[in-house]
Amino acid sequence: MSKSITALDVECYANYFLCVCKTTKGRVVSFEMHNNIRKSSDVEQLSAILNRHTIVTFNGDGYDLPLVSAYLLGYSNEKLKKLSDKIIVDNTPRWQINDHFPDLLIKRCDHIDLMGAAPLKASLKTYGCRIHAKKLQDLPIAPSASINDKHAELLRSYCENDVDVTLDMYNVLKPQIELRGQMGNEYCMDMRSMSDPQIAEAAIRHYMEDKGAHVGKRKDTVKPFKYNVPDFIRFDSQELREVLERVRDASFKVDDNGYAKLPKELDTVIEFRGAKYKLGIGGLHSQEKKQVVIPNADQIMGEYDVASMYPSIILGQGLHPKHLGEEFSDVYRSIFEERLTAKRSGDKTTADTLKIVLNSSYGKFGSKYSFLYSPELLVQTTLSGQLSLLMLIERITDAGAQVVSANTDGVVVLMDKCAKAHIDSLCDGWTDDTTYQLEWTGYDAMYSRDVNSYVALKGDEVKTKGAYEYGSIRKGYSDEVCIDAVIAYLKDGTPVKDTISKCEDVTKFLTMRGVRGGAVWRGKQLGRVVRWYKSTEGEAIRYSSNGNKVATSDGAVPMMNLDNVLANDIDYEAYYSKALKMLKELGVAGT
Repeated sequence: MSKSITALDVECYANYFLCVCKTTKGRVVSFEMHNNIRKSSDVEQLSAILNRHTIVTFNGDGYDLPLVSAYLLGYSNEKLKKLSDKIIVDNTPRWQINDHFPDLLIKRCDHIDLMGAAPLKASLKTYGCRIHAKKLQDLPIAPSASINDKHAELLRSYCENDVDVTLDMYNVLKPQIELRGQMGNEYCMDMRSMSDPQIAEAAIRHYMEDKGAHVGKRKDTVKPFKYNVPDFIRFDSQELREVLERVRDASFKVDDNGYAKLPKELDTVIEFRGAKYKLGIGGLHSQEKKQVVIPNADQIMGEYDVASMYPSIILGQGLHPKHLGEEFSDVYRSIFEERLTAKRSGDKTTADTLKIVLNSSYGKFGSKYSFLYSPELLVQTTLSGQLSLLMLIERITDAGAQVVSANTDGVVVLMDKCAKAHIDSLCDGWTDDTTYQLEWTGYDAMYSRDVNSYVALKGDEVKTKGAYEYGSIRKGYSDEVCIDAVIAYLKDGTPVKDTISKCEDVTKFLTMRGVRGGAVWRGKQLGRVVRWYKSTEGEAIRYSSNGNKVATSDGAVPMMNLDNVLANDIDYEAYYSKALKMLKELGVAGT
């Protein structure tokens, strides 16, 4: 029988400690120690919760569990505050806490730290705002304050809101957590609190150690290195031959953080057959601006996308971190082939698991703290991908196709319908040369502000990116009703006013933003993460620290508490104007 889920959060002051627990069924239990006084039954009751429930936190590994453990051990308020400051103020990691508190034994429990499963490094408040938490609230009492009974009441309310946000996050991340649980069963370790790169690192370590291979961190210093041009990389045009020679001659170095840097001689625009491109450590990017492409009756447009590009490059060239040897290549290939087998057989869990391992391991090649660290491998992989795409671009433009866009692992092209079969055969030849596989996705139209912000249409399907992409747990949001209006206009010609005026979803009118040091509006402190709507009666939100305006907040009315009711002072004209501006940036004169 599975355990019930309980969210937990801690607040700590010099004379006050608070731990709030809340179950998914809404039961709330608080544990307090005020001026070193607490209920005699609290230790037994809190221990029972930790023993019997699955505890969910945000940064619990780094903060909440050490504080809860110290509370259970009988630390005084003063000593708890010293521990809290050592973690927060001094930024002490968990594995160094016992150097300062040798008597502290961290309580073992069934625990999920959502900070690991969450997609990016961000605060709980930021994530709460992204998932439209009902209430956004910053710490109401300064950390240095001495807490009285009135303060304690405020802190209980604040802490309970934090556990509500934690539970909301858990529900959003539940599919990823369940997959991590299944992965943990496979690898005999708890992966529920791990990030994707940590999972990749742990899984590859597991595979290598199973084969008896030595797994250790790189010890030598990374010296300047050059890209090794594979034999299959070749060009016919003089322009791209010159690019290849610049790449061949370039020397790559790593900065103080261990990251590979793009040499200056490669940081230039490549002009080729009517399009512009730039190389980068992250991938190839075309340089289009305000571009509208709609095929006529005799044309077809779509994207040739390289499937599993980076794993294919690593395997195709037999790449491996030098300090790990050929055993890494054997393990990486077995993971790749196992995923393909699982995908073909319909084993989605295994396929998704191994996809995380393959894709996320790439990031660890650039981290000097990982045993996978190999900036040479990273550069060899990404440059091979970029040069391969330029090869593809050369061949299809030779045949008369026009490149609409190119980005990391795909090329969008416009061609005559009668040329599609010939260009497909050229692509087949390219796959034979590179061993990479291409997948085709057709588009009816593509509207690009730039390579990283666009709207692509295919029947009833819409693909958006950048400024035209909706918010998610990975990304903030800004006036999404304007995105709705842009898409409706591009698809159906619906006037932007019609879409915006008929919208009844209050979240579509909101913008969120993090504000370093906190924000203020009409004398009211709002906190470090704010959300607002544009109002006919509003005014700019300001930074608490210097009074400067928070970007794009003109005419704002904050909505820190989300009640799902449309205000009667929404500045519809401001939203109309923004939607028209967004269309204009795509190269479209909207109405």
